Amino acid sequence: MSLNFSLNISIHSKCILKVSVEYDVSYSYDNLVTVNDNVLRVFPSTEFWQKPIDEQVSIQPNGKTIYYTDRFGNKNARIKITEPHYACCYKVISTVETNPYNVTVNDNLDLPLDKSLFPSDVRIYLNPSTLINPELIRHRAPDVLDHVKTLKDALIILTEWVTTNIEYVPLSTTIETKARESLALGVGVCQDKAHILIGFLRSIGIPARYVSGILVDTPGATHAWTEAYWPNIGWIPLDPTHNRSFDLEYHYVKYGHGRDYNDVAPITGYFESDSSHSLTQLNVIPTIIQK
Repeated sequence: MSLNFSLNISIHSKCILKVSVEYDVSYSYDNLVTVNDNVLRVFPSTEFWQKPIDEQVSIQPNGKTIYYTDRFGNKNARIKITEPHYACCYKVISTVETNPYNVTVNDNLDLPLDKSLFPSDVRIYLNPSTLINPELIRHRAPDVLDHVKTLKDALIILTEWVTTNIEYVPLSTTIETKARESLALGVGVCQDKAHILIGFLRSIGIPARYVSGILVDTPGATHAWTEAYWPNIGWIPLDPTHNRSFDLEYHYVKYGHGRDYNDVAPITGYFESDSSHSLTQLNVIPTIIQK
């Protein structure tokens, strides 16, 4: 099958921002910790609209760091601390240039899509993942899908539906909340909204992936949005928290993407101790260096 589309990508070059992003997380423990082994996933990716410039990583106490690229193409840092400690701190300061942009596709595709149009590395984003079961999402809200007949309809209508029908309520869910659970509750945060939208899209045969990053004008936490695959064009951005489809018209910084949150969690790992641990500090601080 041959597909020809008229595509226009508008990058607002006059709006380029050079940004410093500090991700700073600290833990404290009641008893001595002998080993702390974690993976950090807070390194801005290289995109046509985003250019990483520099990064500085600091760890207290000192540990061994190994950098690698995961199966999704994201840069990771595995950091192992073997010096006994009662507290530890991880800080990553990244400098990056980011450009607002929007995508205009002047044609359309009827649903369902032909799976032969998807490269093998895209097809993994059709499958269920640890936090997203597409069929359970479809069964809980089938009516909205009745209005979706084309790919463009799906991206616009479903993004707007999630924005409108899932109320943004801080602390209403956890990082372990499944998409079907937040959909049933009707509340969630950006992570949940992204998961629900991904579930809808996968349930009708559209590859969709979870994106982790930040919004420059929203300090204090990371942000999550979605990318959906358009055959022969690529990944289309969708932000169901802010009802933005086909555009990142504000200044976003992307860390990475995966099947759901678990693939791109900012930090995961384990420690060896008789102690419980507590997150004593989490700061995400974007600072505009140059407009």
